[in-house]
Amino acid sequence: MSGGVMLPLGEICRNASRRFAPPEDGKVWFINTGDVEGGRFTHNDLSDWEGLPGQAKKAVVEGDILYSEIRPGNGRYAFVDQQYPNAVVSTKFMVIEASESILPKYLYHVITSPELQNAMKLIAESRSGTFPQITFDSIAHLELMVPSKPEQLAVSSLLDAIEGRIRNNQKMNQTLEEIAKAIFKSWFVDFDPVRAKAEGRPTGLPPEISDLFPDELVDSEIGEIPKGWDVGALSDVADITMGQSPPGDTYNDDGVGLPFYQGSTDFGFRFPSLRKYCSEPKRLADADDVLISVRAPVGDLNRAKDDCCIGRGLASLRAKNSLQTWVFYRCKFLSQQLETFNSEGTVFGSINGKDLKGLPTILAPELLCKAFDEIAKPMDDAVRNRTLEIEVLSELRDTLLPKLISGELRIPDAEKFLEEAGI
Repeated sequence: MSGGVMLPLGEICRNASRRFAPPEDGKVWFINTGDVEGGRFTHNDLSDWEGLPGQAKKAVVEGDILYSEIRPGNGRYAFVDQQYPNAVVSTKFMVIEASESILPKYLYHVITSPELQNAMKLIAESRSGTFPQITFDSIAHLELMVPSKPEQLAVSSLLDAIEGRIRNNQKMNQTLEEIAKAIFKSWFVDFDPVRAKAEGRPTGLPPEISDLFPDELVDSEIGEIPKGWDVGALSDVADITMGQSPPGDTYNDDGVGLPFYQGSTDFGFRFPSLRKYCSEPKRLADADDVLISVRAPVGDLNRAKDDCCIGRGLASLRAKNSLQTWVFYRCKFLSQQLETFNSEGTVFGSINGKDLKGLPTILAPELLCKAFDEIAKPMDDAVRNRTLEIEVLSELRDTLLPKLISGELRIPDAEKFLEEAGI
């Protein structure tokens, strides 16, 4: 690749401020900072305009780049590759619009590169305020390499191929989790097989699994449950460890000690992002433990990818009977009980160890829980494998970008490399 020119961000794009006009039917797509993650949209529901918060004001169009002003570097960004019908986004987003001199997708790749992410993070941390925050004016001086448009297109096409593979893996992970959740809900929340038997209908399950369900529901302290099942506490099915934050001077970025996760701000789709290590961990979680947020928002879930240290914003759960997948999906259906702790007491919700351990839960027969685990665990294993591939692909993308822009790596060589990698 031939060289380009270095231009400040403020000369090649702007922070668009299009005012949103609500449609006649009042149904809109509202995208908040929590609805984007690592370049993808996680929001898929229409909202009523009248019920939206005050920051729902900005309109977006195809080619815009959404970038959160709060805590830059945490992955809250996305490229609007097609205009959402009736879309409005939070004023906490910068809505970055490319000028004629630069292709929007190339601009997106450069802005979200590790170099620019780190630069924006440093700017945010140097500013006073409750949270690390940036404005467009505060980053407008940052310079980007702008090659010719054909070269911009070539770079973008290569990186799009990698990101396409990442998105496919993300979609498959979501699909697998939804399937497992649907099975758990049918068996252990809605009790569909029990209801089918009670009404003389087939359960649709293999006989060896169908036979594990009774044919009657009975009253209990938490509502109807299958006959023969019991009600217990969360601590009856899992050993629970509440996190504790180590001294601040034991945190490091050098890989000394164990991975350290403070709270749900570290969470990803299934596994937390590794940002810090701790040389003197206080409370530990084992690989594959369920990690649950115990401070606002209470109830967010992840799994521990490796042995790690957990801070006071988290607790870990390990199944007493080794059926870790069952416990994970059990926790996914505790949201109604946990919501109380998000709305009561202090400004920021929290749940203590006693209340978490005492949360009521059904105690289903172990053979049935094992049957669920045998179905859902392979799905969880597939999610883990795809997540690891996403990490490799993301690192590859971040490594290729500066080499392609600088000319250190030529486009044909990069294309050959990706082809050999099956991308």
